[in-house]
Amino acid sequence: MAGRARASWTSRPLALRLPPDLGRTATAIVLVGAAYYLGARLGLSLSLVERNVTPLWPPSGIALAAFLVLGRSMWPAVALAALAVNLPISAGPVPALFTAVGNTLAPLVAAIVLERVGFRRQLDSRRDALAIVFLGALASMTISATIGATTLVASNAIGIDQLAGAWAVWWTGDAMGVLAVAPFLLCIPLFWEHERWPAARWLEAAAILVLTTVLAFWTASTDLSLLFLVLPCLGWASWRLQLRGAAPAALIASLIATWSATRELGPFAGGSLLEQMLTLQAFNATIALTSFFLAALVTERMRFARALMTAAADLEERVKTRTAQLTATNDRLRREIHQRYETQQQLTLEEARTRREHQIAETLQRSLLPDRMPDIPGVAVAARYVPATADLHVGGDWYDVIPLRGGLVGLVIGDVAGHGLQAAAAMAQLRMAVRAYAVHDPSPVAVMNGLHELVRELPMAEMVTLLYVVYDPDTGTIRFTNAGHPPALLIDGGDTRYLEGGLAPPLGVLAQRDYAEATQQLRPGATLLLYTDGLVEERTLSIQDGLDRLLAEASGIGQADLDALCDRVLSSLPENGEVADDIALVALRPLVLAGAPLSLDVPADARMLLQVRHALGRWLRESGVGGRDADELAIACGEACSNVVRHAYGASPGDMHVEARLVDGAVEVTVRDHGRWRSPTHRGGGLGLRLIRGLTDSVDVDSGPEGTTILMRRKVIVGNDR
Repeated sequence: MAGRARASWTSRPLALRLPPDLGRTATAIVLVGAAYYLGARLGLSLSLVERNVTPLWPPSGIALAAFLVLGRSMWPAVALAALAVNLPISAGPVPALFTAVGNTLAPLVAAIVLERVGFRRQLDSRRDALAIVFLGALASMTISATIGATTLVASNAIGIDQLAGAWAVWWTGDAMGVLAVAPFLLCIPLFWEHERWPAARWLEAAAILVLTTVLAFWTASTDLSLLFLVLPCLGWASWRLQLRGAAPAALIASLIATWSATRELGPFAGGSLLEQMLTLQAFNATIALTSFFLAALVTERMRFARALMTAAADLEERVKTRTAQLTATNDRLRREIHQRYETQQQLTLEEARTRREHQIAETLQRSLLPDRMPDIPGVAVAARYVPATADLHVGGDWYDVIPLRGGLVGLVIGDVAGHGLQAAAAMAQLRMAVRAYAVHDPSPVAVMNGLHELVRELPMAEMVTLLYVVYDPDTGTIRFTNAGHPPALLIDGGDTRYLEGGLAPPLGVLAQRDYAEATQQLRPGATLLLYTDGLVEERTLSIQDGLDRLLAEASGIGQADLDALCDRVLSSLPENGEVADDIALVALRPLVLAGAPLSLDVPADARMLLQVRHALGRWLRESGVGGRDADELAIACGEACSNVVRHAYGASPGDMHVEARLVDGAVEVTVRDHGRWRSPTHRGGGLGLRLIRGLTDSVDVDSGPEGTTILMRRKVIVGNDR
């Protein structure tokens, strides 16, 4: 490879030039391979098991340093050099190949792991010191030791009884190379990257290395357990010289300890091979961890001290600059006092105007949201409104429940984008318009068409979404149209789902209107939930996540009453105490009337007569009473209720109680009030009571100071008996 590179550089007539990067890479590969081979020959001179298991394997440190400094592209050099080293000393080419793979893979994995944990080759932090000792040396080198020792056993180079010792020596040698050689190689670039040492520092470094060498030779040769005496020298080197002194000192101590172990001198005499290698590895790991950790700690402290001094100098300069700026600002502020005073007066007036605007908007909003739900016999209705916890207290969320002609019930929920008086005013116009259009024609398409034209004509800058629903108690169906609003939620036992039909863009967005209505059956006991986007929207989540959360929460509620259902839905909101947007919701549920007596408590108001009649008719149908019996009982009950409205309370408000039950094949209907009936006139009065008697089998009227009770009874044919 080197020969090809030289040929390309000198062949100018042929104009064959390798790219500069490729040329540098080839040169680096050759140099790394040569260094690896020479280091391997040095390590093999200390072999303890066969000819290829040594307690000192410098190539592992050379390979790791090459990968960290030059990149992982150096692996061909490591692999080829490892193969060249292992071929002459292995039982054959296959064991040599496996051993070379282990020798290449271990430092490569170590480099990858160190890069993943953010290792810096300067070894200037405690994390770097811990990483190279435990991850780079002790952990990663188990790969090469395992592959190499297993290969020796498989190739019959050693017996299975020698596996543990061979593995320990192999692991010790590879880890030794990483602990001693790699930091030494990594510290070499620091001599020209960092500030240069003065002559006194060089003399101190030489003294430290000489003292370390002397102590290491003595403690490694004597029978006394004094290896720990080397640690103060390493601490001195780490404290005074950091990595540039600690790495050479640690390398010297490790080399001498390894030399002593191969000759079974001093503390390594008399033990088994495994014990000697464990002692050597413990010593190497201790000195590496001590020196590198202390050097990194001192480097960090020095870096922090320099940063602190730099920050102090910068702060002093900034204080001087800021003082000059404040002096100039003080002069400018004196000139601006009068202008600030005038501005303050204007702000006071603006604040008063804004406060009045918010008061008007709040009053308008309170007047628009219903203070109580209308009484609809046979139908339960509940609603909630939660304002946003921001400074703007008035939003554009609103709802309404509208009793319509023919016993229909209209539900509407809308959202005017924005806050403040403008949103509240737009909400007021839309709410009144919905009531007007629904009274004229309650069909969803007709109401939406009217609202579309209104929004197009009014100067509304905000977007308006709206969902309008019409419920027919007689048929148990709902018809609805959705103009860009979150879909209604149907809760029907185990079937909980969103109603996706009748979709259209928000009001007034498109010039051409194209609204269509959808139909859904709403059986007794099922619940229809309408809500605004504040219930399902969060700033950190998508609206689909909010819809899924609401669906899951509603599916587990069961048959709770509507007030409990609304409270349960609101309690599922995040418990941070803040609501980013207004929340409005309204729920409707047709009550299950069959199987139990009908009991209604309603205001004694003429507008409630039709609602009572529809509720009684529905109860009769669900109870199996139909045809002429149901019609005439409804007429009789309606006449009795009409008498209560006309005679019981006069001009003052009051209530009436209507009850119906099946008793022995007959229907008993009771209408009760708590008023005092006015005396009947002699000008055609009493026709209602005669009509009731003509439509029923018996009528009992009990009138007293505490009210009047009318009990009507009629034999009927129920269900299949008809």
